[in-house]
Amino acid sequence: MDINDIVAKAAAKIDAARDTKVNAVKTAAASGVEVQEAAQLLAAAEQKYAKDYQAALRADWTESDLRGFGLDAPTKKAGGRPRGRKTTHESAPITAVSEK
Repeated sequence: MDINDIVAKAAAKIDAARDTKVNAVKTAAASGVEVQEAAQLLAAAEQKYAKDYQAALRADWTESDLRGFGLDAPTKKAGGRPRGRKTTHESAPITAVSEK
């Protein structure tokens, strides 16, 4: 048996195992990217649905009506500008005090 043949066979076996491992990681990484993209698409669709559902409520449909049409309430609230606080008390004016 030739030493060079043994070394070549060993190197080929190591290369094949490495390629298999690298391809497994490549496939998993591609799937991970697909999951992230799908999650972003889902989040955008949920946001749009929440806004459209709120628009239907503002158009004088009730949640009961919408449920009757097969539309469930969105799981996430529609984004937007936060509502201002409604305060019932006024704060006292701040006056400057000078030290002498």
